[in-house]
Amino acid sequence: MQLKDKVAVITGSAAGIGRQAAVRFASEGARVVVSDLDDAAGAETVAHIRSGGGEAAYCHSDVTRVSDLEALMKFAAETYGGVDIFWHNAGTAGASAPSSGAGYHPGVTEQDWDQQMNVHLKAGFFGARLAVEQMLARGGGSILFTSSAAALKPPVGNAPAYPIAKHGLILLTKMMAVDLARHNIRVNAICPASIRTAMIEGLLADETTKGIVDGLVQQMPMGRILEMDEVANCATFLVSDQASALTGTVLPIDGGRTSL
Repeated sequence: MQLKDKVAVITGSAAGIGRQAAVRFASEGARVVVSDLDDAAGAETVAHIRSGGGEAAYCHSDVTRVSDLEALMKFAAETYGGVDIFWHNAGTAGASAPSSGAGYHPGVTEQDWDQQMNVHLKAGFFGARLAVEQMLARGGGSILFTSSAAALKPPVGNAPAYPIAKHGLILLTKMMAVDLARHNIRVNAICPASIRTAMIEGLLADETTKGIVDGLVQQMPMGRILEMDEVANCATFLVSDQASALTGTVLPIDGGRTSL
């Protein structure tokens, strides 16, 4: 078991990639704190993990609120004794219309800009900082951020708030990796492209956003939407001791898109 006896906190883990990874981490021996806004889905994820013999507990958390992140870390400490792995996976596609190609992006709203920065970048920074406080007491740990292939090679026609926020996570990854290496805390990021999640399916179902996903897939040499298991496989490796030499790594999971 790659994660035996590790305590893993995963934000946005009631559904999608986060849920898939929570189930996978538990199967690898981790005690998983499932965190989300959707309490019913979070409870179901925990029940699913427990039914398979794994250990998990649920904590409601709005990652845009630092007080909720503080409560999340306190919950992990009180329930399982601390935090070994923190994965900031919570995210949103946003509500702004795709860019028309105009350099000033008139379709982006202030509300969507703030939402993207808060959910991805603000939550990543404060969540990781709070997790580090517990990792220092445990002699080390592993932090993972979910960035995006769109942060490495922005798709044509995409509204800018999402890839800009995700690109901020890449710089945060590298800065924290350098600073925390001496404390045996590794910090890495994954950059998925089009993964078959409910969010992607929702974009595909809406004619105003379908082109974003279609454009991404057309740019991927593998020519297909990737599966959540493929992301969970990479994430499990990065947070495990098998990746002990890796920190500051930004891993594209993109079917070759960013190699073009």
